[in-house]
Amino acid sequence: MPRNFRWTGLRPSLGLILKVFCWFVLAAIALAPRIALGSEQDRLSHYTYEDTKQLVALVEEAAAEIEQKGETAFKEFSVPNSKWFYDDYYLFVYTTDGTTVFHPIEPRLIGKNIIGLRDMNGKAVIRMITDVAKKPERDASDWVFYLWEYRTQLTPLWKSAYVRKAVAPDGNVYLVGSGLYNMKTERAFVQDRVELACEKLLAEGKDAAFKEFRDPASPFVFLGAYIFVLDEDGHTLVDPAFPTNAGRDLSDFRDAVGMPVIHELFNKLAKTDTAWMQYLWPKPGSPVPTRKLMYARKITVGGETFIVGSDFYLATPIWMHV
Repeated sequence: MPRNFRWTGLRPSLGLILKVFCWFVLAAIALAPRIALGSEQDRLSHYTYEDTKQLVALVEEAAAEIEQKGETAFKEFSVPNSKWFYDDYYLFVYTTDGTTVFHPIEPRLIGKNIIGLRDMNGKAVIRMITDVAKKPERDASDWVFYLWEYRTQLTPLWKSAYVRKAVAPDGNVYLVGSGLYNMKTERAFVQDRVELACEKLLAEGKDAAFKEFRDPASPFVFLGAYIFVLDEDGHTLVDPAFPTNAGRDLSDFRDAVGMPVIHELFNKLAKTDTAWMQYLWPKPGSPVPTRKLMYARKITVGGETFIVGSDFYLATPIWMHV
């Protein structure tokens, strides 16, 4: 209470008290949805493309349904042409041990434990999905990227699945998610994988980490991108694009218009531990240079300094297509 406050002896009326109480209740009700919306908007703000935002919003809404209704929400998820199940969008739900409890496209899987399911590269897809449950946050989420067959295509396509942990009212934990083929690569995907790679390096050392970075069945090979590692002189230590040509000197690598990409990257990393670099490079099979974006982080492990990074082609606007 402020020191200069003086009690005047006036007593507030019961009507005034009720008015103040009602004002606080109405304010709380009005603010509640804004707070919830803000939380969802925070998740969506990490992404650039509408397809990504739509997928994340769908899974977040489904998780909220499970948290409120438990398994009874699954019946809503199975209705064709609903917001849960239309075009290429549908939900899947697994328990923490990898048992399928909901899958509208593959109902034969319901009740089966498929923890051993792997993609075309041997990536343990379901295990990666259930690993989200190991995160301490009640609303933990993550992305899983894997190669999978698509309808009548001869070759598999990359599929991106957003997965969210949901705790039902009875305490059961579910992993609910949805995925799309050939999604655009987001900056957030690349940055997250580089940061995850740095965590792996710090926790397990370079030998174990480098081995995993090279493994196409690991989380570090995704959407046609991969993790690379350079030494302080610009020589490759991990280079999945050239697995039999380790030690390449990239210090003088220049893009399609002659910009010294690695030199400029190292200049940025001399001032900060992380950096983004944009440069021009032709896509495979195309003679026309395309914008490519690189994210890299400088990290010291066991007295050695490494540059850990990844890059990807930026999506080309439709008006720029030839």
